[in-house]
Amino acid sequence: MILKNKSLIVLTLALAFSLSLVSGAADFAVNTFSCTPAEVVINNVFSCTAQVINNGDASGSVNTATLYPDASSWLENSNYAQSSGASVSPGQTTEITFAGLRAIKSGSNGFSKILLDSVTDTYTADNNIEMNVIDVVVSVSNSASSTAMSETFDSTAEVTAGGDIDVTLTFTVNSGGCSIGSQSSTKTLSGMQDGNVQSKSWTVTQGTSGNCRYTISAAATGTGGIATKTDSSSSTVTCSDCPTSSSDSGSSSGSGGGAGSGGGIGSAKFNFGELGSTQDFELGVSETAKFNISNEEHSITVKNLTATRAILRIQSNPQTYTFIVGDEKNIDLNGDDSAEIYLKLKSINIISNKANLILSPISTETKADKSDSQDSNEDNAQNQISGLYENLKKGKLWVIIPAVLIVIGILVYLLMNKISFLRFKKRIKIKDGTYIKV
Repeated sequence: MILKNKSLIVLTLALAFSLSLVSGAADFAVNTFSCTPAEVVINNVFSCTAQVINNGDASGSVNTATLYPDASSWLENSNYAQSSGASVSPGQTTEITFAGLRAIKSGSNGFSKILLDSVTDTYTADNNIEMNVIDVVVSVSNSASSTAMSETFDSTAEVTAGGDIDVTLTFTVNSGGCSIGSQSSTKTLSGMQDGNVQSKSWTVTQGTSGNCRYTISAAATGTGGIATKTDSSSSTVTCSDCPTSSSDSGSSSGSGGGAGSGGGIGSAKFNFGELGSTQDFELGVSETAKFNISNEEHSITVKNLTATRAILRIQSNPQTYTFIVGDEKNIDLNGDDSAEIYLKLKSINIISNKANLILSPISTETKADKSDSQDSNEDNAQNQISGLYENLKKGKLWVIIPAVLIVIGILVYLLMNKISFLRFKKRIKIKDGTYIKV
């Protein structure tokens, strides 16, 4: 009997061991995750690699791994799937690389999860892994549009940061002989964060050889020292009394913008030709719409987008504007202090990351008619006032009688309501705070 029991125990243990071998399974999890490069310029492509470990007790493989961005939808696609299929032994690792990722929104952006076949792994979110996507936009404004020789004006560069960046601004004179004297041509803006706006100014002395044309460039570097992006803006301040005419024409508007803006306008998503009617259209980051005003070509380019704000560059005379959804502006394209176009940021589609814009021409005839109408109204009002004054001086009854009738009407109304103008009510204050009538 004892022998039989021992045999039964041995048989049971052997069967349990066999079953445990049959029921063994692979168990995969992400244990490291990194991207190359570690920070990136907006609209540039990068890749990320996940190291996956098999924590199970049997060999297995991940057929497909899928990477998801966080809720800000900062990547071009909503997810990136990558096939694997490599067999991994228990305790061993394999690497899965997600290539062709494109960042379309600046800032410190993260990843929500990685799907390993049907299993969700939140290693990226749990460890707060983020990608610093950088961008920079610089615009320029002047304290004067025209100055005499040797007079000064202030030039201010306004910088809008995308992502976490350090910025070096550089002032360069292009023509006209103007100068910034002993001031340093470079200025720095350190520790800027996504959406920050900062400015630096130079005092510029007008030269003697024509209009002062200059460029301010903004060189941005990510806080990791890896990604770099440069933007620049040119502007012109006319010389009012220079003996030598300048090849530059016109004065700058409120702000400028555009790396390489001295060249022509390149390819565009839309080309409206001569702008004769209202245009309703959508542009994404770096996309352009071209149009003509009086046969002169101009363009609108989206430089940066968030859920509520768009930075737009308008040229041929470069200008950069920041629009909040709903903003509308009349814009002077050629520096003649008269607006040629109306532009409105109607909405921003956060799914497609596109700005919905409304563009309309402002015609010369409309402005002239409006001005004539205003002048006419002002003349009529002035004539009426002058005529009334003359009539009062002459004591004409047809002017005085209506006023007298109005006064009589008021008196009748007051009498009907038993209000007397010949009696006044007086009150005397007693010590205890009460009043009596007399």
